[in-house]
Parts: sequence; C-alpha cells; structure tokens
Amino acid sequence: MSLSFLMNGALAGSVLVALFRPRMAAAVHIGGLLALEFSSAPGFAAPWPIPVTAMISLSTLIGVLAFDAGWRIAATTWAAAIASSALAVACTPHRWDSVSSWSTTIVVGGGVAALVGAAGVALEQRRSIRSELSLAKHDAEVQLARRQAVEERARIARELHDVVAHSMSVVHMQAESAPFRLREMDEDVRGEFDSIASTARSALREMRQLLGTLRGDDDASIAPQPQMSSIPMLVDSTSAAGIPVALAINGETSEIDPVVQLVAYRVVQESLSNVLRHAPGASASVHITAAGSKLAVEITNTSATSLSRHQTSDKGGRGLVGMQERVSGVGGTLEHGALLDGGFRIFAVLPFDLLNPGGAT
Repeated sequence: MSLSFLMNGALAGSVLVALFRPRMAAAVHIGGLLALEFSSAPGFAAPWPIPVTAMISLSTLIGVLAFDAGWRIAATTWAAAIASSALAVACTPHRWDSVSSWSTTIVVGGGVAALVGAAGVALEQRRSIRSELSLAKHDAEVQLARRQAVEERARIARELHDVVAHSMSVVHMQAESAPFRLREMDEDVRGEFDSIASTARSALREMRQLLGTLRGDDDASIAPQPQMSSIPMLVDSTSAAGIPVALAINGETSEIDPVVQLVAYRVVQESLSNVLRHAPGASASVHITAAGSKLAVEITNTSATSLSRHQTSDKGGRGLVGMQERVSGVGGTLEHGALLDGGFRIFAVLPFDLLNPGGAT
C-alpha cells in the first residue's frame, strides 16, 4: 500500500514538474506509470492496468503539456502511456479472464486523457492567436505612428520651404542686387550688403540640408555639416552685423568628434544670435578651450547699450532649450545665466569622444 501511495504521489508530482521541465515530467510519469501497473498486477481489483488515480494524473499531465509545451510532446506522452499499459497486460496475460476487461480500461483511460489533451491544445491555440493578434495590433500602431511622424516631418518641411526658405531667398536676392540697384552707395554699405548676402547663402545651404533630412533624403544626411573651423566665419559675420565679437580658441580641436564639433558650433551660433536679438549695442566674446578630454565653450556678452529699432517682442527661451538638448545629447553639460553687470553667460562642457562622454563633467 505504501509503495502504491508513493508511486501515485510521483505521478501527481510530475504534473507540477511539467510546468518547468515538460520532457523530464513526461519521462518520470511514464516510468511511474509502468511501476504502478506492474506492482498492482497481482491484484484483481478493477480497473486495471490503469488505476483511477493514474487516469486522473495522466489526464492532468496531458492537458498541462498540451497547453504549455505543445501538442507533439503531449501526443507522445499519451502514446507512451497507452503503450506502457499494453506492455503490462502483455507481460501478465494469465491474470485476465477476457480481453474486454483490460481493453475497456485502457480505452476509457486513454480516451479521457485524449479529450483533456484536445482541450489543452484548443486553449493553447486560443492563447497563441490572442498573442499574435496583440503583436499585430502593436505592429499596426507602430507603423501608424511612424507614418504620422513622416507626414508631420513632410508638413514641417513644406512650411519651412514655403515660409522661411522663401523669405531667406528674398533677403539674399535683395542683398545681392542692392549694389546694382543703388549704385551711389559707399564701400562700407556695399560691404554690409555683401555680408548679408553671404549670411543668407549660408542659411539657405543649411535650410536645404534640414529640408532634405526632414524629407528622408539620404544625400542630405551625408552633406557637410558646420564644424569648429567654421566658427571664425560665424564670428566675422556677427561682427559685420554690428556686434563686436572677440574670439579665442585654445588647444587642438581637429581630433574632436564631428558631432561634438557641430554641437559646439550650434551653441556659439545660437548664443550670438541671442545677442543680436536681445542685446543691441552689446559686445560679445567667445572662448573655446580644448584640454584633456573636454571641450569648454564660453560665450559672454555685455549689457545692451541701446534700444534698437530692430529689437523684437520675442522673449526667447526656446533657443536655450534647444542648446540644452543638443549638449545633453552628446553627454555634455550647459550652464547659462545673467551676469551682475547686466550681461549674459553661456558655458558648455562637451566630451571629445561620444563613446566616452564621461570626460564631460
């Protein structure tokens, strides 16, 4: 009795093992089933060779395997259980008065296990279909979001082309044609128009690159981007616009990552643009120092000395947010704030190498 109890416990325990090790559970269950069948062979208590407890354990195991491990291993386990029962009968033929007694037991036990296994397969298929539908829905949502992003980028590109690029083209055309339309202007004024035309051309080149990027043009993504070598020209154009700018670059900057150089250029560009817009009559200074593994970029300006008629109602702020995003994107830090004398200071620290942003602290 104790041996039979232990064997039935092993059969029941294999159901729990099936949740983690389905093949091991199937092997343990078939082995336990064979041992139980042969150990109970001397008795004549029906039903045999598959006791009721073994039928319940086998049906539960087949159902778990069909739902969690797939129908193949469930079907294999079912076939092995039926074969083990037939083997037990074949090894003790003298214990049976008729074929119907033991064949009925095998058919009933195997049939119940097959029905439970079929239910497990159906549940597993339902779960699989629901999972596939969920993944398909997620993929559809991702594709929709991507399509909406592409459409929004195309809309922004159209707006930039129709408004900003057109306006810059008009500025460039007027500045280029001014020396021919106004022939009596002196050389200083002529140089001023040349500077305006050069700045407009540069803006149009960058605008074309931006439009190409927004529209997904591969050629635009590999177009040359401003580097630190372009900063002196940027400073010259700002000085020509009426803001004296002092530039000092210390250290070797040619080995700095091109993306970091672009960020440094944009920080200087946005800072000087802010001086032009918000501090008329001020002077500015740009100090760039490359030392160790860090690039320090500092831009300061004095307070405004006059109220220019060109001053706009734009209170700013978006440019600083954009600078912060660019600097953070390469692992750098940005500080900005007003000075005691009424001026303003922007200080950025950038890493030389994007693969080692820890250099910027």
